Amino acid sequence: MRKLFVFCAVFVTSLFLLPAAGFTGDMDESIDYENLSPSELHKIMGEMKAGSLERSRAFAASAEKAVSLHDQTDFDAGYYEVDITVHLDDTTISGDVMMEATVVAGPIDTVELDFYDNLTTDSVYNASGTLGYFHFGAKIIIELDRAYETGEVFSFRVAYHGRPTGSGLDGFSFDFRNNQPVITTLSEPMSARTWWPCKDRPDDKADSMDIYVTCDTALYCASNGTLIDTTVNGDGTWTFYYQERYPITTYLFSLAISNYVVWEDWYHYGDNDSMIIINHVYFDRYATSLTSYNITPYAIGVYADLFGEYPFVEEKYGHANFEWGGAMEHQTVSSMNGSAFGFTEPVIVHELAHQWWGDMITLNNWHEIWLNEGFASYCEALYYEVKDGKAAYHDYINGMFYSAGGTVYVYDTTDVWNIFSGIVYDKGAWVLHQLRHVVGDSVFFECLQAYYNSEFQHADATTEGLKNIFETVSGMELDYFFDQWIYGTYFPRYYWSYRSELDPEDGRYWTYFQLRQGQTTPPQTFIMPIDLVMTSASGVDTVVIFNDVRDSIYVLKTDEKPTDILLDPDQWIQRYSYKSNWTYHLIPFPLDTADQYATYLDSVVAKGGTENHTYKITGGALPDGLVLDTLTGHISGRPLEWGAFSFDIYAKDRMSSYNETRTFTLTVTEGGYVSGDADHSSSVSILDVTYLINFLYKGGPEPTIPDAGDPDASCAMNILDVTYLINFMYKDGPIPQPGCVTK
Repeated sequence: MRKLFVFCAVFVTSLFLLPAAGFTGDMDESIDYENLSPSELHKIMGEMKAGSLERSRAFAASAEKAVSLHDQTDFDAGYYEVDITVHLDDTTISGDVMMEATVVAGPIDTVELDFYDNLTTDSVYNASGTLGYFHFGAKIIIELDRAYETGEVFSFRVAYHGRPTGSGLDGFSFDFRNNQPVITTLSEPMSARTWWPCKDRPDDKADSMDIYVTCDTALYCASNGTLIDTTVNGDGTWTFYYQERYPITTYLFSLAISNYVVWEDWYHYGDNDSMIIINHVYFDRYATSLTSYNITPYAIGVYADLFGEYPFVEEKYGHANFEWGGAMEHQTVSSMNGSAFGFTEPVIVHELAHQWWGDMITLNNWHEIWLNEGFASYCEALYYEVKDGKAAYHDYINGMFYSAGGTVYVYDTTDVWNIFSGIVYDKGAWVLHQLRHVVGDSVFFECLQAYYNSEFQHADATTEGLKNIFETVSGMELDYFFDQWIYGTYFPRYYWSYRSELDPEDGRYWTYFQLRQGQTTPPQTFIMPIDLVMTSASGVDTVVIFNDVRDSIYVLKTDEKPTDILLDPDQWIQRYSYKSNWTYHLIPFPLDTADQYATYLDSVVAKGGTENHTYKITGGALPDGLVLDTLTGHISGRPLEWGAFSFDIYAKDRMSSYNETRTFTLTVTEGGYVSGDADHSSSVSILDVTYLINFLYKGGPEPTIPDAGDPDASCAMNILDVTYLINFMYKDGPIPQPGCVTK
């Protein structure tokens, strides 16, 4: 059931003549916002927020500075009571703000809040009386009534009045639309301080707020949390009282005041539970809102099923039209531009998703803005996946492909356009899309649900905290993933080809898949699992390769010859890829392990060209005793050394210019020997007697393993060893002993 409340505006003529003082956020109504790409929508969102921050910083730069002398981390803001009266006649506000806080690093006797001095502080006081203060630049420094120790709670009130910063060009705006007042706020990222004194940073949420707003009786005020009461004051004004009983950060506190049409909808959860949805819309947008905002109950259910219940289910959700460009995810009541943009489905679900990612779990600092915007952008795609299917999901993700440079983590927050650039919206969404495929579908949503239920719930988080949750739930080490996609730039450029051939020994097929990364930006090697989708006569199969080198060939064995292979056809990786024909490559078959002193034979193999190959070693070396056949690629002989030997093989097609060099490694295990086996034939016979006599008396070669020629263990090779062997073989003498010539 929907309930409709209409608030008609009745103003004296002089009000209609007031100029619009704030940023109107005029948007082009000729644009078909519904058919813009996700990236184009995100560009509008980001530019609106960046513009607000730029104006804020410009004002701060021109204002006189107060040196920050006190550490705000010494105390934890626990509660705010904000009482604001809006004066339309002169576009000013007056306020009385109470803060209650707990000391975390005492003792402290002075606290510093963020508060622009274009607003005049009238007094600072608490139950003990008035307090000293110093209000200068963008700070107000308050002397407490005494020193407070760690764990103690202190409180005070600040009474003030004035016109918000820059004639409303910052966090608080007086506007007009169709000759009707529109008074609204937008404080992200650091503009709450322009209209009320607070600890204006995202890593310190107040546990709760009480909000009192007094305005003309012809206007209606939307704000955070639950509307507890309205009081008619008898002087042409009334006061709205809202309670926010969930933790809230300063930039998510908002006011939206106009002669709204207010209508209600309901989100049903559980068996018998419902939550109210309250929409505050312009008169001329009422019909539009009925057909646009009516997706909200369904969309809340989509996200609740995926992540966990709507985070503020004991209060409400809703929308309020405002004149800023774009939209803003104010906690429990998203502010939406009154143009067609603010009624666009992706924008509606984007701001709703922020209630989970941004409002319930808030970024710890503005370097981490992707944790807000990347998540909400990705949730747009998830919404369309549930609503319209997997193909719609992939289409939507591809509409956010981000081809420019930069890092998702915002290293430089001094440039406002960095904080709200397209990369945090679009590539941030791609980070989650790719992470979903890395850990697997079911595990990915287990990770998000664990994140929802984590220590960060109704608190603040960092990228490292998110990574730790994904690692714990998935059991995977994910440093490589976050290092390259959050802190690295660009994306991989894959160049690939393949060749398949019959193995006559088993009737199956070898497939050699060659993959090279060609990007020249860091990281030069992206580490990723990659889907290879192989088509054969009997169907389609997916093989996953783990690519952690810049240039490699993957050797696969299949029952049938592939008729086609596609690399990452569903585009689970943000990448460019280029298929080419197979030319000429050395195949990285691993070389068999060799035993020291034992006979060895294996081969390096090149494929391609005219199949007329020559091979040579151009770096490193084989172990002594092994040689490379330059025509066949055979490596043969008896290795005299043991250990791991790396060497570069250069292969060339004799009938063309094709060639390639690849590094191979051969491992030789430390070999034993048969005592008395002087000729290293693996057995003791009369030939070993002859071998020793030739060595001792006829200039023959020394035994390959000298200890094998010392069967009497005298630590010397001489005629006694010959006699020892003859006695063993023909006169039942003792068995040969381990020699000790080399000891």
